[in-house]
Amino acid sequence: MRILNLNARQYHLLTQVALWLLAVIVVSGAAVRLSGSGLGCSDWPNCEPGLLVPAADFHAWVEFGNRLVTGLVSIAVVLAVLGSLRRVPTSPRLTRWSLGLVVGVAAQIALGALTVLTHLSPPIVMGHFLLSMVLIWNSVVLEDIARPQKTVSNKLPLHKTLRSHVHAVGVGAAVVIVTGTVVTATGPHGGDEHVARLDFSFPEVARIHGSAVVLFIVLVISLFLRTRHTEAGLFKRRATIVLITTLGQAAIGYTQYFTQLPVLLVGCHIAGATLLWMATIRLLLVSGRHQVKVV
Repeated sequence: MRILNLNARQYHLLTQVALWLLAVIVVSGAAVRLSGSGLGCSDWPNCEPGLLVPAADFHAWVEFGNRLVTGLVSIAVVLAVLGSLRRVPTSPRLTRWSLGLVVGVAAQIALGALTVLTHLSPPIVMGHFLLSMVLIWNSVVLEDIARPQKTVSNKLPLHKTLRSHVHAVGVGAAVVIVTGTVVTATGPHGGDEHVARLDFSFPEVARIHGSAVVLFIVLVISLFLRTRHTEAGLFKRRATIVLITTLGQAAIGYTQYFTQLPVLLVGCHIAGATLLWMATIRLLLVSGRHQVKVV
């Protein structure tokens, strides 16, 4: 049965596939909402009562396509668990984190069904997206743990205040994402033209979200400036990636707001939020351990 064993590189590749499929499903779920296809399939798990595959209808196929991506994600996370058991050497830590993905995807499938059955209730849709962010976090951690170790030298622990600054960036990213879901649940693009929206003033919630974004930008820029005082190369690179992603995401966000929320830009903003969250988690991970200079 040796042929079924995986080395560290092969298993790491498997975790990368799971991570990017989870990112793809966030975007495909956004496509369902932005195309007005949220109720393209009125039943679950069948598309329609007694009909698993939809008829020749655009909205039904957009919704059904998202379900197919969910199937691919489910396969990927199951393989991540099985792969952790066949990895040489084995690692109970990898198995625990991969099992977290299975639990999260199962909860996501249940929440997806509830989303359809409640006719796209805004709080349920918000929970669906936020659970996706939890899954992304789990998957980034799994991929980071599975990454084959490189030869290193010169351990360089981060200063305590710098590590606290990184934690503040992580909290700021979470606040930006949560307030962003409130804006989405209040504004247009609810997945169907008849879906109820949250009873908030859209300009007000957008202003709150915008304020959170400004604070986050300040945190990220100030962190980037402080990286000049550390020799931790990997930390610097990840902080730079967070800065670039943040500025790009802010540019898209303000542009979409002042251009009346065009669907394409909103989709890009959701994809950008996913990438920013991934980059922030990677930064948190590298700041939580001794920094090293790769030989």
